[in-house]
Amino acid sequence: MKRLGAGLVLLIISLQLPQKIYAAESPPYLQQGGASNKPGFAETISNATQSINSYAPIMSFILSAVFTIMFLIGVIRLAYSIITKTGSVLKHSTSMLLWVPVAFILIRIGSIIMFTTNGSNDILIASDIIHLLQVTGYFAAIGMILVGLIMLLFFKFLEHPDFGRWFKRLNVVSIILICLSTIMPVVLNGI
Repeated sequence: MKRLGAGLVLLIISLQLPQKIYAAESPPYLQQGGASNKPGFAETISNATQSINSYAPIMSFILSAVFTIMFLIGVIRLAYSIITKTGSVLKHSTSMLLWVPVAFILIRIGSIIMFTTNGSNDILIASDIIHLLQVTGYFAAIGMILVGLIMLLFFKFLEHPDFGRWFKRLNVVSIILICLSTIMPVVLNGI
């Protein structure tokens, strides 16, 4: 029964269509103005892009102003929480003071990357990020080993078992970090 109803609907629609469909000289979205002086699709997109680009300095200023206001609100709330000794306000104000500059910097860097890369540069950015993480991992592992040696020195002088445990933990984590920093770029480049 449903098939019969669907068939009837298709029959009615096909009878309603015009018998002849004429093709235009060129699709309307590719026509460049013509006698009616209407802008074509390419001109419309170009005009829209230029108008969006003209708002970029204003939007940058507004973004900077919003983040500055958020930071100042965080400073005022921090002063309030110190005066009244309110823990929850102190917690929220310090988190605001930490994350507002980080978010601002990430948005700026993200917009720079988004508007300055094309398909061929994406591979270079990814390899640069992988190399940065690899070098950061090596330096963090060296720092952990040095801090672990200081913990070993404290363990030898004070014979406190916590310093010995921290020495062992830092050595294990630094070895794992060195292994990951060495192996992961090879794995990520193989994908």
